[in-house]
Amino acid sequence: MKSEHFQSLTPLSGLFELWDRRCQPLGPPEPPAEPGFSGAGVLRIETDRGALAVRSWPTPGLPRVRIEGLHRLLEHVADTVPVAVPLAANGGSRLVEWNSRLWQLEPWMPGVADFRLDPSPERLAEAMATLGRFHRSAREFVPRGDVAEWFGSHSAMPSPAVGERLRRLAAWERGWDTLVLRARGTVSGWEREQDQRDQGGWSEVIGEIDRLFCRGRGWVRRQLSVFVSTLFRCQPCLRDVWHDHLLWTGSQVTGLIDPGSARIDNVAIDVARLLGSLVEDDAQGWERGLEAYERAEGLSLEETGLVTVLDQSGVLLAGAVWVERLADGTVARGSAVRVRRRLEEVVQRMRALVEKTGVV
Repeated sequence: MKSEHFQSLTPLSGLFELWDRRCQPLGPPEPPAEPGFSGAGVLRIETDRGALAVRSWPTPGLPRVRIEGLHRLLEHVADTVPVAVPLAANGGSRLVEWNSRLWQLEPWMPGVADFRLDPSPERLAEAMATLGRFHRSAREFVPRGDVAEWFGSHSAMPSPAVGERLRRLAAWERGWDTLVLRARGTVSGWEREQDQRDQGGWSEVIGEIDRLFCRGRGWVRRQLSVFVSTLFRCQPCLRDVWHDHLLWTGSQVTGLIDPGSARIDNVAIDVARLLGSLVEDDAQGWERGLEAYERAEGLSLEETGLVTVLDQSGVLLAGAVWVERLADGTVARGSAVRVRRRLEEVVQRMRALVEKTGVV
């Protein structure tokens, strides 16, 4: 069965004619076992070139020039880390427009996102070393034309993530009660379907996110404000590198996937995002992960402090992001089981943060 995202886009045969015959599917496209949360549609096809991913970018979405700049960044780092560089179509572009959407074909990266099923100090070190290699290579990338605003490097500038999070936090605070009510309306519709195996208790989850967000938002705002004017070395970063975006074959990272959020920031944004998703609140895991990244790339004292603040603010804001998505109706009913599982993880970390800080 094809994913909901593609139901209105099939058949896709006309799309594949835009690439050479070795990229033509040998069988029907198949959705991944578990689609991601990014909004991009992905299918797998088998071809004479091996397994390929068929990627459709969301609409409305990123400007074409930014996606093309990302493709050049991926090509630059591909000799250093395992990323999927899109294949050139017949016209030479790696990005094509078809049926009013932007599409690309890229190698299907091997491996499974199974760190939590098989965690180890060796695997953690490998994950952080891989991230360090990406950062080292990406820092040497020279962007062309208009993409410097997304993929350039600066020796001293404020972290965009800090200002962005403060602005989002302020916007959520102004309309928070309305967002929570709208989110409750969405999930109440799911609960009325009486599928208690995977839908029961949604209201309780939303209520807990509401309670924890209201308790922690002032503290998080103050922590972010400390760094709002601090200058950092900034460069292309992934910005959404987390557990599900690292594919493993044994003890090796064999796929660093879904880089659509990449743009300029300080490396602390990636270190915080990845470590927080791999070891959550395990203090020993954090120590080992930071040591592994230090060996691979290194962090200044200010960057280490920024890692902590970005992790903590990310924990709290993750709950708000999901409330907003539910309120806006952007969570597909078919994804509800996975979203519920994700929300339970989010609530667990939000609760630990609020209890640790002692905010009231």
